[in-house]
Amino acid sequence: MFAWMRTDGRTWARPLALLCFFGVVLALVSFPNHALFRTYALDLGLYTHAMWHYAHGRVHDSTLFLESAQPILSDHFDLYLPLFSPLVFLFGSWSLLIVQWLAVIIGAIGLRRVLQRIGMTPALADVGMTMMLLFFGVFAAMAFDYHSNVVATMVLPWFILAMLNIRRVWAVMLFLIILIGKENMGFWVGPLAIVLGTSPLVPREMRRTSILLGVSGILWSVVVVGWLMPKLSSTAEYAHFDYSILGAGLSDVPRAFWERPLEVLAALFIDHKGVPSGTALKVEFWVMMLLAGGWALIVWPRGGLMALPLIAQKMFHDDPGKWSVVAHYGVEFAPLIGIAVPVVLARRYSARWQRAMIWISLALSLAVTIHFMDMTIAYHDRSRIRIYQPIHYRKSYDLEVVRSAIALIPRDASVSAQSPAVPHLALRDTLHQFPIIKEAAYVLLMPLESPYPLDTSSYRTKVAELLEDPQWRVLMHQEEVILLRRE
Repeated sequence: MFAWMRTDGRTWARPLALLCFFGVVLALVSFPNHALFRTYALDLGLYTHAMWHYAHGRVHDSTLFLESAQPILSDHFDLYLPLFSPLVFLFGSWSLLIVQWLAVIIGAIGLRRVLQRIGMTPALADVGMTMMLLFFGVFAAMAFDYHSNVVATMVLPWFILAMLNIRRVWAVMLFLIILIGKENMGFWVGPLAIVLGTSPLVPREMRRTSILLGVSGILWSVVVVGWLMPKLSSTAEYAHFDYSILGAGLSDVPRAFWERPLEVLAALFIDHKGVPSGTALKVEFWVMMLLAGGWALIVWPRGGLMALPLIAQKMFHDDPGKWSVVAHYGVEFAPLIGIAVPVVLARRYSARWQRAMIWISLALSLAVTIHFMDMTIAYHDRSRIRIYQPIHYRKSYDLEVVRSAIALIPRDASVSAQSPAVPHLALRDTLHQFPIIKEAAYVLLMPLESPYPLDTSSYRTKVAELLEDPQWRVLMHQEEVILLRRE
């Protein structure tokens, strides 16, 4: 993996310094949030609890966040969790955050090696790696929580490198690793591999392999989304096909493009659900993505084709949050931009202009990331991302009180907990996100936090009912935390 250090002995210090710098910065984004209870039941708590079950030879039944039991694979077909599950015995609730952080760093190394392999100078290879690490989508994903599509995305440069180096077995293995990260990865990496198979950069003997992998990837996601996950679900449906503009299911998608092409294409840029500021959310993403290096995906059409499935999955969705620049819904663009910008600079600009364009590209990407931290139209908790402000490293109330309440709960007890506490209680057999209680022996509440998934009024009513219910004994009742035990 570290062969990149041997390619130019005079310049090894620069990429190593860049990796160290961004490693520290991204760690400062992610890890304080977990320490300060800014990670939540969805997704870190759920996925860590699922890993605990996998590590003990069981499949999670989704009752952490659902009333009715069903295999967690019916919600997201994520096979990373069983692979990573032994890590919970070493790193506990920090496991997936560490994996995600390492994946980004390793992905950046792979991207730099791809750029060197296709003939970029060390300077342009460093620029590409920096553009990827600086991309606002990477910062958004690290600030959000954990999601396996971040890890899958960071495998992509290594898959491309295997294709370029004519390492067929490694290419197939890495492609499969990307696919198993999430059920819809085949709808992105499949078309990407097909486009890659038409590129003159790929050796002729690997082009057919790339195209076959691409077709296989698409078929994988069609089968998983269209048949396997509905079979596992208690509702016999895929829970996340929320694309009303495309129809009720995968089979309706071709007809939507055939019968209403203008309406469908307009939805890439215009709100199609009638939500407040919907069009503004889409326009904001387009502007920020283009300024942060997405312009190179237009100038380099093959790169743009690789990004097109991402755009479609993002903008055709019914959830306006997915149109926005927040959370993990833009991280997949990072490696594409990291490759596209150096390729365009090398092909389109003379040595005289390259230096100026490098600084302009980096400055624009930095400005966009700062804008993401400070003033986006899309709402997000900015205390989770503003690493340059004290609020990122402290809470507005005393967390020691919450930790002391958690310490009172036996490790083998069943618990219902408010969302911010769920990741910290995930290493046990039975855990629910409040207001789901079921058989829980303990209920832990954090009244100063968001009442999600309840509204404020419903939350207060539910808490009052519990406090008055004689079957619950109050072990701790303070402003910061309420701990109840079933009598």
